Amino acid sequence: MPAPVPQTPDGPFLRVLQAELLERHGPQGWWWPGESAFHIALGAVLVQRCRWVQAQAALDALKAAGLDVPRRLAAADEQTLLPLVRAAGFPRSKPRRVLALGRWWDERAQAARELGDADLRRELLAVEGIGEETADAISLYCFERPAFLCDEYARRVLTARGVAVPGTYRTFAQLLAPGLAAAAFTVPELAELHGLVVEEGKTVARPRPGA
Repeated sequence: MPAPVPQTPDGPFLRVLQAELLERHGPQGWWWPGESAFHIALGAVLVQRCRWVQAQAALDALKAAGLDVPRRLAAADEQTLLPLVRAAGFPRSKPRRVLALGRWWDERAQAARELGDADLRRELLAVEGIGEETADAISLYCFERPAFLCDEYARRVLTARGVAVPGTYRTFAQLLAPGLAAAAFTVPELAELHGLVVEEGKTVARPRPGA
């Protein structure tokens, strides 16, 4: 059987995908868990390369220590944070990354709300430990800016539907950008779509390299 012809994920394709997933999985709402915008951002940094249950354990430890507040976290040091975030793994880097986020949030988050979408994303990317996927998650869920997470779940879902998904996050985002603009999703719709893609992605096998 010949390989399926790759589809271009244009606006109608993405709208149909959202409707299909909504019918299958039901409304997801404001999907990312967190008590506040800062909690969501902390979770987005802590969950990198670990399971959510591990990130949640680290979040709970920070909260119990009173370090889930930006100003208090910004005044902490790596040695204090190390045992608190150990559950999330990567003990050499995650305390430093959490501290960098706390300092940025304390100093810049309020002013950053006045930035344009692209400038906000660039500023987030300059914070240690915030890569492209994390920047998009924080932009969407913490600052309510239009963003689509080109994560592993999105890769699985679109590959399963015949889209030739590029290998890197950036090229994947570039592929989707025209279709997302044409679809004109609102910020709540993008948050909903992300939650739906995650739910669907859990049921789809990881694409084989070169497939």
